[in-house]
Formats: sequence, structure tokens, C-alpha cells
Amino acid sequence: MEEFHGNFSELEDLLSKDIFRSYQSFIKNNEEKCLNDLVKITTKLNNSNAKYKGEIIDFLYQPMFFHQGDFSRFEYITKMMISIIEKCTEEYLKKPVFRELFGYSKIMEELILIDPGYKNPVPIARFDLFYNDDYKFCELNGDGTSAMNETNTLEQIFTESEIIKELRKDYKISYHELFLSWLKQLLNIYKEFGGTEKPNIAISDFMGLGSNEEFDTFKEVFEKQGYKTVICDPRDMKYQDGKLCVDDIRIDLIYRRAVNKEVELRIDEVSDFLQAYKEKAVCVVGPFRSQIMHNKIFFEILSSEDKTKFLNTDERDFIIKHIPKTYTLDKKTLPTAIENKDKYLIKPKDYYAGKGVVCGLDRNDGNWENELNDAIEKGGFLLQEFCNFTKKMLPEVIADKFEFSEYKTTLGLFVYNSKLSGLYSRVGRKNVIAGIEESITLPSFVYKKKEVE
Repeated sequence: MEEFHGNFSELEDLLSKDIFRSYQSFIKNNEEKCLNDLVKITTKLNNSNAKYKGEIIDFLYQPMFFHQGDFSRFEYITKMMISIIEKCTEEYLKKPVFRELFGYSKIMEELILIDPGYKNPVPIARFDLFYNDDYKFCELNGDGTSAMNETNTLEQIFTESEIIKELRKDYKISYHELFLSWLKQLLNIYKEFGGTEKPNIAISDFMGLGSNEEFDTFKEVFEKQGYKTVICDPRDMKYQDGKLCVDDIRIDLIYRRAVNKEVELRIDEVSDFLQAYKEKAVCVVGPFRSQIMHNKIFFEILSSEDKTKFLNTDERDFIIKHIPKTYTLDKKTLPTAIENKDKYLIKPKDYYAGKGVVCGLDRNDGNWENELNDAIEKGGFLLQEFCNFTKKMLPEVIADKFEFSEYKTTLGLFVYNSKLSGLYSRVGRKNVIAGIEESITLPSFVYKKKEVE
């Protein structure tokens, strides 16, 4: 599988990013108009359900623009990573020796080994990467993949903005819808599972942990298409006589958003749900097999050629170039971490939303060494190459004026049933871009320059 580079004209356009210059030039030359436009966007966002824990999401008056050539490259990235994930999943299911590398509990291993009734081990995912002329992966999200609501809402609102209307005189600009497209793939998986009747759908997560506003949007979209949908906690599911029910409603298809770690922590409280899953009385999307790639130890395993001899030359080359070097943090790797503070970060193997991530650049020598020793004592931490090389000058409003400041960027690729289905752009001024630190969402648009008539 050869990496996409595009033809010369596409590559030239991709690298020049003329649309960024056009966008920011318009801001500088039409400041008052753009400030008024920003007020309208903010009002619409306030009236939407694109909120995080009840608060309006952080955003800037700036989309991220990607050329069609970029998108073709993202499709290549997706295909390569899916191929690697599928091979690693197959190896895990067949080889106990390979399973041991992950260090999962007996409970989690048993859940992973259950056949979900369909082939795809990761039906829904978000691959996060640092992307510019080159790219490096940040992490892979399987179970609990989120942020479709905030990015699609922003994209819809920005599409109606004055500045995008202006740009559309010279460019074709579009974005990827993320709700109906997921329903389509959800139903495809249900059909593969053997479902024949119109399913009742449950969107399931532990209450208080999930993105409730996002669940509401999925529910609204599903029901508009004629599918009865409930939002529920997996602890509220009852399994009897071969049927899984919530409040006396039979459930045929579950869109599972409860992350694997949270299920494992509450294993005794979800016995009915798990029994129905084991007996294939309900189609659960996604399966616990997503844990194989969701756990951050996956990068440590991929970093070792000895552990992944079943991968081909193209896949190994892809890993060397684009997966950050990752090691178990222990007494062996401690000296390397201490001596190269600015080149590494530490992160827990199985957390999410940036919890527990510490970047060496953000600590002085003494604090960094203390963080490392604390992490080794707790156990379950990784040492990873720091890779965020992406920077852009982006507009923010200071004292009623637009000022351009430097932001780091990260890009998420939404992958539905192995197909690249949308983009998620975030920026921040800190070295770790995550909800727990600083995470500012930008709309993601795909563009193409209009032909001169």
C-alpha cells in the first residue's frame, strides 16, 4: 500500500494553504464585520447543545482547512492503521503469548475473547494525530469515542457565517456529517450480526461519565429515521428469557459508549448486560476487543519489531515513521527519561481525556524526576516520545481586537466501520491538548479551489 502524495498541483496547493491566508487576510481587512460575525456565531453556539459539562465549548474564530489531497492522505493513514489493528487483534485471539504482552486482568481478557457476532474489532474509532507536512500519532480512541456533536455543530454554524460565505466565492467548502453516517454503519453491523427486524437501539454509558448532550443528538437523529432509541446506564439493563430490556423496552442493538475500563471497575453491577452480550442476545457495538488498540500499551508493543513480526514491511515502515517511540516506564527506562526531559512525556496506559499525562517540557528537572518516580511507584505508566511539532498562528479576541497567537494543533480522524468518516480539530497553547488541560475546538472543512470560468 503506497502512501498518497498527490499530483504536483495538489501538493503545491496543500503546502501553500492559500485558503488560510485568504481567511486571515479577510479578518485583518474587515475586523469590525468579523467581530460582529463572531458575536452571531457565539449566540448560535450558546443556543445549541454543543456543550461540555453544561458549558459552551471553547472555540476560536478560525476553522481548520484541509485540501482534498489531505483527505486522501487521511484515507491512506486510516487504511494502514486499520490493517495493523486487525492483524494485532487476530494475533491476540490466537496467541496466548501475544496476549501476555498487554498485561490485562483475567476479567478483561475474558471480555476481549468473547465473539461479538461480527468481524470488525473496532467499529468506531478516533485516531488522533499531529498533522502538518508530516504526521505522528498521538493516541487511538476506540470505546467511548466522542466529540461528534461539538465539531458538527461548529461546522454547521460556521458554514452560515459571513466569512465562509465570502470564501465560497473562490472555494468549494464542505464538512462531514457524523450522525446519520454512523447510524448507517451501525445498521450495517447489526445486519452482519444477523439482525433482520427493525431494531430498538440503546445508547449506553454510565450516567455522569458520558457526553449527555451528544447522546441526545444521536437519539434525535436515530428516532427521526424511525428507530426507537433509549439512553441508558448499562446497570439498568435486565436480561430475562433471552431478552435484554430497559424499562420493559426490548433492546436489539446497543451503541456502547461506556469505556472498557469503567465496565471492568463495575463488573459486578452489569451482569445482565454482559450475559446478554456473551449469549449474543443483543448486538453490542463496539465490542470489548477495542481494548486491544485502545490501551496505550498498544504503541509500546508496536514499537517493538520482535513483538510484531507478523506485520509486513510496509506496516513496519509506517510504524517507524509515524508511531511515537513508546516504552514501559520502569527502573530500566528511568535514566533515559531523566536525561532527556524535553523529549518525553508520561501517560497512564488506560485512562482517557488527558488524565495523568505529564510532559517533560512542563516540568523543571526536580519536578520531572519526582513525577517519574511517583509514576513508577504507582505502576501502569508509559514513557513516550513527545511529538507535537504542529503550530499555527490563529486569531483570538483581546480588548475587542483580533490578535494572532501561536497555538499547537491536533487532528482526530473519525473512523466508522473502517471507513474515514470525518475530522475533529483541536488546538491549545499548552503542550498537552486535552479537556483536562486546554482543548479548543475548531470546525474542520475540506476545500477545493473553484475552477476559473
